[in-house]
This record gives sequence, C-alpha cells and structure tokens, in this order.
Amino acid sequence: MYFQRVFVFFTTSIIALLCGCFSSYLVASETVEATELSALRIKAQQRIEREYSSPWMAQQSSSLSRWLIGAPTLEISALQSNQATGTDEFEVRLGVQIQRPDNLDLFDQMEQINEAILVAQQRQQALLVSGLVRQRAWAAAIAHQQVKALSDKQVWLAKLGKQLTQRFEAGELARLAYLQWQQQQLDVQQALVVAKADLAAAMGAYTELTGAKQLPADLHETVPASLDSALNSHPELKLLSLQKQYAGAAYQYGRQSQSNWDVALVARRLQSMMGDENQIGIAVGIPLAIEMPANPQDLQAWQQTDLALSQTLMNLRITLQQQVSTILSNLQSLDEQIAIGEQQVAIGEQIVAQLGQLRQSSELEQSNWLQSLLEQRDRTYQLDQLKLSQQQRVAQINQLAGQVL
Repeated sequence: MYFQRVFVFFTTSIIALLCGCFSSYLVASETVEATELSALRIKAQQRIEREYSSPWMAQQSSSLSRWLIGAPTLEISALQSNQATGTDEFEVRLGVQIQRPDNLDLFDQMEQINEAILVAQQRQQALLVSGLVRQRAWAAAIAHQQVKALSDKQVWLAKLGKQLTQRFEAGELARLAYLQWQQQQLDVQQALVVAKADLAAAMGAYTELTGAKQLPADLHETVPASLDSALNSHPELKLLSLQKQYAGAAYQYGRQSQSNWDVALVARRLQSMMGDENQIGIAVGIPLAIEMPANPQDLQAWQQTDLALSQTLMNLRITLQQQVSTILSNLQSLDEQIAIGEQQVAIGEQIVAQLGQLRQSSELEQSNWLQSLLEQRDRTYQLDQLKLSQQQRVAQINQLAGQVL
C-alpha cells in the first residue's frame, strides 16, 4: 500500500511535468543584462506562487518519522477467571512499529532523494517561469519594434511628401508617382493602427505576468559554451532522473517494510485471592524472514512507473536535442540572410542615389524612382527584423537548454 501511494504521487508528477515541459521557446540574458530579467523572473514567480502554489510539497517530508512506521496502537484487555480462587487479568498495551535497523540507510537515501526532488521541482518551476517571462518580453519587444518601424516610416513619408507635393504643384512630378505616395502613406497608417493594438495586448500580458510596465533595456544573451553539458543539467531531465531513483528506492523500501519490528510497552494487573500483582514490561516482535517475497501488485506498479519515467526521460532528451538542432540550423540561416541583407541595403542605397541623379522626365521613371525609395526603406526594416529574430533564436536555444533567468 505504501508503494501504491508513491506510484500515484509519481503519476501526478509526470503529468504536471509534461504539461510544463514544452511550454517555452523564448529569451533572456546571462551576463550584465540578465540582472534585470532575473529580477523580473523572481517577481513573476512570486506572483504565480501566491496564486497557484500549494504548501503540501514543502511539508510532505516533515511528516515522516525516521524510526516509527504508522500510528501507535493501544490495546486494552480484561480477562476474568471463572473460578472463585482464580486470577483476573487486566492488560494495557501500547505498541508501535519501528524500522528495521538495516532499513534506516534506505530510508535516509529516500529522504535525500526527496529533498533533491524538491530542489529540482523548484528549479523546474523557475525554468517554466523564465520561459513565460521570455515569451512575453519578446512578444512585446517584437511588437514594439514593429510600431517603431512603422512610425519612423510614417515620419519619413511625411518628409518625402513635402518634397513630392512641391514638385507636383510645380508640374515636375507626374500624378502617378504622387498617387503612389498617397497610397503608401495610407497603407502605413492602417498597418500602424494594427501594430499599436498588438503592442498594447503584448504589453498588457507582459505587465500582468511581471508587474513591470517597461521592457528590459536589452534582451541579448549568448549560447552556453557546451550545449551537451547544459542539457545534462536540464531541470526537467534532472527531475525525471531523481523521480526514477526515488521510485526504485521506494519499491525496495516497501518490500523491506513488510518485516519491520513490533515493540510494545505492556502494563498488566493480576488480581486473585492471594493478592494483587502489577507487572510492567516490553514486548519485541522480530520477523524471522529477512525479506518478504515481492507483492505482485507493488512489483507491477514499480515496473510500470520505472518504464514510464525511462521513456519520458528518453523522449524528452531526444526532443530537446532535435529542437536545439533545428534552431541552430535556423540561426545559421539567419546569419546568412543578415549578411545578404546588409549587401542588399548597401547596393540599394547606390541605386537610389543613381536614380536621384537622373532627370526623371517620364511618369515611369518617376514611379520607378519612388518605388526604389520605398523598397530601400523596407529592406532596412527587414534587416532590423532579421537581427531581432537572430537574438530571439539564441534565447530559444537557452530556454531549451534549461538556462534559468
């Protein structure tokens, strides 16, 4: 029965772990910038714990006794003789079950594993909260970058519009180019309305989690020097490994606990025609079998738990490695895209400069000139977005590698 309670506990833990396992693909900083994000994570974790945490896990080990098993039992008996010269007997027995001396080491081992599990659970929770902070911080940062880009473009279009309006009124600019500028201005205005709404929603979610109304000054971070070492110390993998150890120790402990010692304090009173007598002593019951045969139900429960934990541990490690590998490939692709984008921006500036030196006498030439200006502006924004995505991918790798803010 003891092991069945352990099995239920681990089944619940596995479900909770899988719910939190793939919740985060996100972002942060490990050096100077990490200080601000770490403070946000701590604040967010405190807010979450006030709402959802339970004191049971922190108290479960304190209710266990190192020596005693179960609650004490009190037995009262009264035996009356059916003979006039017989003896009446009254007895009170207070009994307890105590650990076998050779079972204490295993019990201590379980206590140590249990304490390590509690620490690993706290670390796993910190990683989960780190993921939430990273996710919402990056969502807000990307939305903010989009609003800034559109706002800058709107200001740039307004300045360009003054020049185009003067040229149009002076008859130097065709109506086609002027209409294209007006259309572009309306497109940016419409996109800015949507972007501001997205930013408000992202900042609202970020503030709700962290309590902060401003984003950190910098979200940069670096990939760990050794991703393999980082994965080996991943909080979720560590937690699963400890739970597997605890399940094995709990099964062995359950088997050995079937042959514990019984110790009782006995008080007895004898009453007879010859006089009364009080007796006080102890009774010790020691099972003759060193280890009882395995209970089939406990054995099956342990085997199922051990298999489930082993499979979950293997699947999680493989999944994390695959996801890290995918993002690393994506990061390499972004590096190449950024290098190409920088060349495109440089060449685009030369094209715009060359077109500006041309006379632009026809409507088509003027339209091409304006279109080149707009495309060059968009290339610059796209390059900024690629660099931001590059930083986000690095953060996703750190989250998958189990790096807590």
